[in-house]
Amino acid sequence: MRMTIEKLRRGIIVAAVLLVVVLAGFFFYARRQLTRITKDLPGKLGANIQQTANGFTYSQSDGQGHTLFTLRASKLTQFKGGHALLHDVAITLYGPPGSGRVDKIYGSDFDYDQAAGIATAQGQVEIDLEGPAGEGAEKGDGNDGQAQRSTIHVKTSGLSFNQKTGEAETAQHAEFQLPKAAGQAMGASYNSKTGLLVLGSQVEFTTSTDGNAATVHAAHAQMMRSTQQAYLLSPVTDFRNEKSSAKTAVLHFRKDGTTDRIDAEGDVHVATDTGTTMQSQKAVILLDGKSQPTRADMSGGVIFAMKRPGQTMHGVANEGTVNFGPESTITHAQLRNTVSVVEQVNGLRGDPRGSATRELRGSQVDVNFRQEPGNKSLADKVLVRGGAVMTLRSLPTKGAGQDTTLMGDQLLATLGERNTIRQLDGSGQTKIIDKAQDGSVNTSSGDVLKVLFAPAPAERAAGRDAKQAEQGGFNTSQISSAVQVGHVVLTQTPAKKGAAGLHATAQRADYHEADQVLHLTGGARLENGALDLTASAVDYNRESGDAAAKGDVRATYQEKNNGEKNNGQPGGGPQLGGEGPVHIVAAAAEFAHASGISRFTGTEKAPPHMWQGANSITAPVIELSRKDGSLRAHGAKGTMGVRTTLATMLGPKRQADVVRIESGTLDYSDQDRRGDFRGGVKAEDADGTIHSDEAQVYLAAANGTHAQTAKQTHTSQIDHIVAMGHVVLTQPGRKGTGEKLVYTAKDGKYVLTGSPKRQPMIEDAQHGRTTGAALIFNSQDDSVEVTGGQSGAVTDTRVPK
Repeated sequence: MRMTIEKLRRGIIVAAVLLVVVLAGFFFYARRQLTRITKDLPGKLGANIQQTANGFTYSQSDGQGHTLFTLRASKLTQFKGGHALLHDVAITLYGPPGSGRVDKIYGSDFDYDQAAGIATAQGQVEIDLEGPAGEGAEKGDGNDGQAQRSTIHVKTSGLSFNQKTGEAETAQHAEFQLPKAAGQAMGASYNSKTGLLVLGSQVEFTTSTDGNAATVHAAHAQMMRSTQQAYLLSPVTDFRNEKSSAKTAVLHFRKDGTTDRIDAEGDVHVATDTGTTMQSQKAVILLDGKSQPTRADMSGGVIFAMKRPGQTMHGVANEGTVNFGPESTITHAQLRNTVSVVEQVNGLRGDPRGSATRELRGSQVDVNFRQEPGNKSLADKVLVRGGAVMTLRSLPTKGAGQDTTLMGDQLLATLGERNTIRQLDGSGQTKIIDKAQDGSVNTSSGDVLKVLFAPAPAERAAGRDAKQAEQGGFNTSQISSAVQVGHVVLTQTPAKKGAAGLHATAQRADYHEADQVLHLTGGARLENGALDLTASAVDYNRESGDAAAKGDVRATYQEKNNGEKNNGQPGGGPQLGGEGPVHIVAAAAEFAHASGISRFTGTEKAPPHMWQGANSITAPVIELSRKDGSLRAHGAKGTMGVRTTLATMLGPKRQADVVRIESGTLDYSDQDRRGDFRGGVKAEDADGTIHSDEAQVYLAAANGTHAQTAKQTHTSQIDHIVAMGHVVLTQPGRKGTGEKLVYTAKDGKYVLTGSPKRQPMIEDAQHGRTTGAALIFNSQDDSVEVTGGQSGAVTDTRVPK
């Protein structure tokens, strides 16, 4: 884009210098003086007089002592029929008083037809016109001003002037010569009454800027004195390595002769031999008093392209504007209405056969330029508005490509060296869509977006790769960090069909490429089909799949369908033998993807709490295993233990009851449907309390009768409990001790046994102590059966409650 606008500026300067100085200077001034001379000459020579005179001189003044012109001829011949012939003519034309300007016209012969009012030069005519004064000359400078002027030399032939119509014309070749420019045309005419100047065909001007030749060609040219306008047909400008053209161009001049505006229309085209082109249907260029461009407006469809070795760029827009600063440097450019820019680079860093593409779309694009030494303008910031979309795409030789799309109501890109993106700021419905090489798609949306890109490392390798790095391949730009704020929504869609995705919401999301961690804060929530997690903050590692949550952590595990396996995302765990979701609240949680372990922690006053229906577990630490559906709850020494509550149906009558268990640790397996309690176990229900060193709680089989009843009540069903080690069963009015206790929920019986050295014992206030091989407590009728012992008798003891 930078090279394209500079080409327009150079073309403007060339056109302004040549057309203003040569055309306006020569025709506006010289023809006006020639008209005055040819009008007055016949009367002075005298009609119908035959005579010959040598050394003829004639001058005319304005009545105030200022000489308007002086005509000298070596010989005058008057013919019958109203014709006069002047030989070796030299006409000196004087400018206004104080201007010090002197113009001269030379010709070997001039013929004047008095009847027709036409004066015709016989042979070649040469005209010397003084150009306008330089910046240091002012009115009344006299000789000082004269020293600042440059002479315009004109050479033509067959020039005629019609006194009646005011038309001066020639069909012959005309040449113009300036100190730094030259021009020519085939045929020219000028009407002194209407002020219309016409250059017939084959118009050409050549000038030099800093030693570089510039040429302007036109099929036809016109200049209107009254409106101060010049019209060019099919102008073509060649300057250095660039060429510009249009079907028509109109130049608007100020009263002092400087160019005010240029209107180009019809296939306006600028091209360089380096492969840069720009096209539009219309272009309007505004210039200052020094004919330097201040603004250029393009409309009717703008197309621009660039092609270099290994790099191409093309873009389209309906219209555009470019603003210029001092020394014609570009300060700002704007493209409007359906803007699209695509840039492609062949050769990735470390992959010379790969390619990368950057695409930019929006309803309006504004580019701010910074000034570099040597009057170079480099793009500094790019603002895209109205459905702004920027896509970064890489396609390596091996493996799948990666696409990153950034969207928003507006995007502001800050550029660095070699046109790479350093920072991108977005606002209004921002979105990032990242298509990874494995086929997964990560999407995030929010109100405000800020992306920082890692700087491209310098390429030191010689050859093609190093040259491409110097050309600024944006393909080396990688996202270093990204921040989205306000109503943030993130989704992760796996490449594998049928796999559950990840959905997250928060008020703020921070991503850092260095650790691949996505930080969610402000009401963070994460869902993956198996787990619904909320917390004050959630950290999710996109590379490892690990996650960590802290601050008011609330997790819900959804019940899995039969045969369904967890997809490997954070979440998944035991179902506690019941139906429906499992809930956990904690102060913090960690989810390890590789091991499948989820770990919930809290404080002594607010330990993690897990529940499903009426079942619950409270412990300092709760760990869930996704792989085998197991659970482990424990606490550190000196802290509270594990508290478990199981709602169940007791005995044949299926009476609802709750079992509360306290222990040091708990290990539960969904596969075995068994919970192992260790470390000073205490189990309590409506019938009494059990103390033991450890206990095992078995849930009814999933396809059993008790399980079906549990499903109907949306809770688990205890099948049996086994307590071991220093067992103490306490019920109202009685107490039993032993080494092992087995409780069976189906019949509501407790079977207490001991060891060979220590038999179980029951003690109550009415019967005292009773021992036997086994003591059977029946919760349905409050009876106790004593079996075994030395006599093998069976005793039925009932104790009132």
